[in-house]
Amino acid sequence: MPKTKLNRFSLKRNNVKTFLFFLAFTSILWLFIQFSKNYTQEVEVDIEYTNIPNDRILHEDSDQTLKLTLNGNGFRLINHTWSKPRLELDITSAVETESSNDYYFYVDKANQSLKNKLNFKGRILSVQKDTLKVKLDINLEKKIPIRISKKLLYAPGYGSDKGVVLSPDSITISGPKRIIDTISYVVTENLELEGLNTDYNTTLSIKTDSLPSRIGVVPKEIEANILVSKFTEGSQEIPITLMNIPEDKEVKIFPKEVKVVYRVGLDKYNEISLRDFRVIADYNKVSADSPFLILELVDMPTSIHDVRLQDKQVQFVILN
Repeated sequence: MPKTKLNRFSLKRNNVKTFLFFLAFTSILWLFIQFSKNYTQEVEVDIEYTNIPNDRILHEDSDQTLKLTLNGNGFRLINHTWSKPRLELDITSAVETESSNDYYFYVDKANQSLKNKLNFKGRILSVQKDTLKVKLDINLEKKIPIRISKKLLYAPGYGSDKGVVLSPDSITISGPKRIIDTISYVVTENLELEGLNTDYNTTLSIKTDSLPSRIGVVPKEIEANILVSKFTEGSQEIPITLMNIPEDKEVKIFPKEVKVVYRVGLDKYNEISLRDFRVIADYNKVSADSPFLILELVDMPTSIHDVRLQDKQVQFVILN
């Protein structure tokens, strides 16, 4: 490159550097001047109450925010406008009312301790309210059962004797008594499995989205286990027991037995007998002018699954 062109290129590059330096310098100077000016700004403060007794919890009607009008230079205001300030108030310093659950804090804009708590060195021109209301609820703990939301499809010839076993099978919830008393159980996230032919275990979360936000849940996750084994179909011919026949009537049914069909684990197949079952036909439940009695399976082993009666009703006649 010719020397003349090289000098011109070097000069242009130096001019750009000089321009950028002065641009940055003037920008910083402008920002410094702007931040040195006084401004008035309204901010909203989050209130955090501390030292609440363990057997109490904050009621949602309590004042939990406070609007303030602040005055100061930009450097003093920047932290209180870019991020929401937090004001900590010790419940033991509150004014207690005749009710042991109601408290008050008096807010004085001229009080130096308020500025100290907010870490603000400017002026507080006004406060939204001069009294903060605090209400406490009774904090209750209760153990409730867990219900699993599931859809299980076993592979042909397989099943589970106990199904899904949860550990633990209950959780502890905590919160205001008036809310806790309305909750009787919680539900897990959905568990969907297909073609299940071997033991399975997983971790399930408790669904808390339907619970009020102020309710605590412990634990929030549980273990779910499924012991899978080979299954087969079994059946038994069970005698039908007549119930509530009037003393002045003689009733005959046809047939006198009904087949019960079920699925059972291979290891328990030989343990099942007809003595484990009881099928009844209740005369009190007969429909008017109907020649049939409805059959009910009232006793059966706990180890069988998918139980069904081959016939749902039996014909009857009154002899006298």
